[in-house]
Amino acid sequence: MKNFLKKFSDSSKELTNVRTLAVCAMMLALRIVLGVFGNFTLAVVPFVKIGFTFIPIVITAYLFGPVCAAIVSGAGDILAIFLANPTAFSVTPGITVCCVIEGLIYGAVLYRAELKLPTVIIAKAAVLLLCHLPLNTLVLCFLMNMPYLTLLGYRAAVLVPFAAVEVAIIMLIKKPLVRVSEQLHKQ
Repeated sequence: MKNFLKKFSDSSKELTNVRTLAVCAMMLALRIVLGVFGNFTLAVVPFVKIGFTFIPIVITAYLFGPVCAAIVSGAGDILAIFLANPTAFSVTPGITVCCVIEGLIYGAVLYRAELKLPTVIIAKAAVLLLCHLPLNTLVLCFLMNMPYLTLLGYRAAVLVPFAAVEVAIIMLIKKPLVRVSEQLHKQ
């Protein structure tokens, strides 16, 4: 438990480093660009977005921990919504909270951990089972006035298989990510 809480403390201390702030700013920019242009909706299931916004969140979580990843994820959600449609600034606080929780979970699991397949699967499963499926679906059920279990079924049918794609992408960026981590923390 101490080690778990230490990750949060160490991650918040990372924010005192200028290099960390610069990389987090780049990840935030990437998160915004992917949030605006990198999401797509399936025609048959219009209430499920498939996207690649998880990539900068995972990178930030691995390099700098849960606090930094939560900031990048939450701020990225708000800014992407604003930039996608500046006239209809429609931030949904419930979705933004889910984004923050996603960053916290990825950071808690991946920060200072060896990026092995089981670790990545645990991180993705935790985000999927604690955040994307129950919480995001709950928020969407109120927004769309649909029954929770119906919406949950549709979302699970798309998000669970896509989780395997996300795990594969994370494993593909593993080597460069480890190299960057070594370079950042060497100095």
